[in-house]
Amino acid sequence: MSTQPERDENGRFVKPVEEPRPVPEGDIHPLSKLLFGWTQHPRIGLILLVVVAVICGLLVVLDLTLDRHEYVDEANATGFYALWGFGAFALAVLSGWPLGRLLRRDEDYYGEADITPDDIEERQ
Repeated sequence: MSTQPERDENGRFVKPVEEPRPVPEGDIHPLSKLLFGWTQHPRIGLILLVVVAVICGLLVVLDLTLDRHEYVDEANATGFYALWGFGAFALAVLSGWPLGRLLRRDEDYYGEADITPDDIEERQ
């Protein structure tokens, strides 16, 4: 006896909803628990944000105290390297948008296909 899998109104197969399986404590390697157990803390995102903000603040204070001897006068400005790095990173990230448009295929690259299965009536 074969049962037909469930399909939606467009004829696509519907995957049954499965509950996430909890990982038993015995399935986690002790070294993994030692190295990455801290990521399970509920407030780890906030903690990491605060740590990075404190480090950035300390680096700005350190930048104010350093006496630099640069070849380019603009590099002596406070926060120059932070702004230069942010600008370079933003340029690298934003250049992905036009590059993606240039390299991406059209949605109808393979043409239109009859995707309705034989055992589903077409809607009118």
